[in-house]
Amino acid sequence: MKINFKQFEARTSFSGTRQVFDIAEALGNGMMFNGSVLLDIGFEKLAEEIYYSAAPVEVPEKYREAIKAVVKSSNFIAAVKRELIKRLENTDNGEEAV
Repeated sequence: MKINFKQFEARTSFSGTRQVFDIAEALGNGMMFNGSVLLDIGFEKLAEEIYYSAAPVEVPEKYREAIKAVVKSSNFIAAVKRELIKRLENTDNGEEAV
C-alpha cells in the first residue's frame, strides 16, 4: 500500500469536510527517534523515506503495526490518527491510499 504523507487527507468534521496535512516529517521523526519503537534497519530506512519523500511511499505490511504504535503516541490530531490507522489496517494491497 502506498500513502502520500506529504498530502495526507483526513475528515475533520461531521459534515464531511476534509483537510490535507503534511505529516511526513513528524511521522518520519517519530519512527526514527521514538524510544518505544525499535525494529531494524528497514524500519529506519522507511522512516527516512517517509520524512524526505514528496511522493506516495510504499508501506510494507511487516511495519504497519509498529507505525500504528508511533501514530498512537504522536501529537497528531485525532482525525489524522484515526484516518492513518484505518489506512494501515486496510487489507487491499497494491492500492494507493492518498
